[in-house]
Amino acid sequence: MTEFSCTARDIEARVGPSRPQSSARTRASQRGWARPLAGLYLVACLGGLAGSVAAQSPATGAVPTPALMVRASGPQGPVASAESDLGLLQFVRQIRAVNKTIRSKQNERDITQTGIDRAQSIFQPQATASAMNGRQRLKNTPEEDVVRQGLGLYDRIGQDYSVGVSQLLASGAKVEGKATLSRFLTNITRNIRQSDDSDYKAFYGLTVTQPLARDAGADVTLARLRMAELDTMAAEHASGDIESSTVAEAVFAYWDLLFAQERLGSALEKVRMGERLLQESRALNRQGRLPLSEVWEVENNLGRYQSGVSEAQQGVQERANKVRTLLMETVSETPAPFKAIDRLPEVAARPVLAEPALRQALERRDDYRMRKAMLEREGVQLAYAQNQGLPRVDLVASYGLNGLEMSGARAFAYGRMNDYPTWSLGLQLTMPLGENLQARADLQAARLRKEDALLQLKALEVAIANDIDTGIGMMTSALERWTLLRQVAEREQRQLELERARLTAGRSDMREILLREERAINARLAVVEQQLAWGKADVLIDAAQGSLLERFK
Repeated sequence: MTEFSCTARDIEARVGPSRPQSSARTRASQRGWARPLAGLYLVACLGGLAGSVAAQSPATGAVPTPALMVRASGPQGPVASAESDLGLLQFVRQIRAVNKTIRSKQNERDITQTGIDRAQSIFQPQATASAMNGRQRLKNTPEEDVVRQGLGLYDRIGQDYSVGVSQLLASGAKVEGKATLSRFLTNITRNIRQSDDSDYKAFYGLTVTQPLARDAGADVTLARLRMAELDTMAAEHASGDIESSTVAEAVFAYWDLLFAQERLGSALEKVRMGERLLQESRALNRQGRLPLSEVWEVENNLGRYQSGVSEAQQGVQERANKVRTLLMETVSETPAPFKAIDRLPEVAARPVLAEPALRQALERRDDYRMRKAMLEREGVQLAYAQNQGLPRVDLVASYGLNGLEMSGARAFAYGRMNDYPTWSLGLQLTMPLGENLQARADLQAARLRKEDALLQLKALEVAIANDIDTGIGMMTSALERWTLLRQVAEREQRQLELERARLTAGRSDMREILLREERAINARLAVVEQQLAWGKADVLIDAAQGSLLERFK
């Protein structure tokens, strides 16, 4: 069981100096706005966080990352847990390796790929073999009885063997080669020969059945294989789309953890500021230079700052657990608190043109490529359904040779079989009486599925174009706000320094100093919040163009 220490002293001992926390008014005015990018955009607060983040120096742009003090209960009481440093690249690589959503989609892709083997199996040669032993006793008709020497019945004892190989061709033709051998003895031959010598009857031949309408042609025969390949392609792109979305989510989760740590440092900085001003106000009160009411004002604000520490601790815990969830871990498995050690990306002008960005997105976005594959698949399915509405007309041709001897080897001798050929050539028609209801229903469903796939593709094109425009606007706006608010932060710092000089000269009061201190902290926080907004917009634009994963190869 773990708990966060609640005192500012404990936290300060662990994390050292840090940056201040923004006021509730600032947080409320800068809470989230975001828009999903065609299933890839994640809900991200790009105007600011639910909580404040720590300030960066306007001169250097550095973002400190104070750690969180976590205490685990043990036999000897609470003990400090070691921190686990976590870099962004390391975190993303772990996510791509272990995340459940990514692995589930990869498994779906691998399962879909087995459909190619199933579709290809129809072209696999099939071998058949049989061996039968039996007896046949039939009563002769009067006519048969005359021919069969008045024996009254026909009695046959024998063994029949056959082997064959069949193969489906791309044209839809089925080719089958077959050889048979029968060894038999009848009461007729026994009566004639006065012996039990068996006869051997042999046959081998080739049969070809070529569809001329339904199931005819390579496009129809290969349709199932082509659909299986397109299903696999779509599953591959779906896996890439999920991986890109999850990586974007992971980046946001990492930065949220970083900002939660900064928020904790921000809360601590306000506590230190309040403690320092409280000491100064008490000293001035003892000197008679400050009324007791202003000391109480500082004490009240210090209490408010100290309460913010607990809130910041909870924020760190929530975001650390979000990181654990993405890594498929629990607190019991990784009790050490995660510490985000990387910085936010530096804010810089990044010109992104809408038309080139859209072209790149349509070429590289996995969700768009998946929709294109599904549209092509539905086109193949439609062509197949149209073919299945035709009547079945088959050209059937066969040729074979027969042999009959009192020896199996002699029966299969080509020279003896050559004089006894068997052949046939003809057409075979199969069709339902009346309208083909099944074919009509399948064709209607195939047309509707293709229309739906086309609508989804067009809708995604529109969404991608609008999302790219939105992302460009978000980045431009964040850059503009970051530039303006950095200037505001610099002026607030100079005003604070002037107010401190006025207080030393006795021309200001503690309330004004307290207000100026908090405004300076909040101004710095606003700069970092816009740095966060710019960073998230930068990630979302890369995700919209299909190039996010290239950052984390």
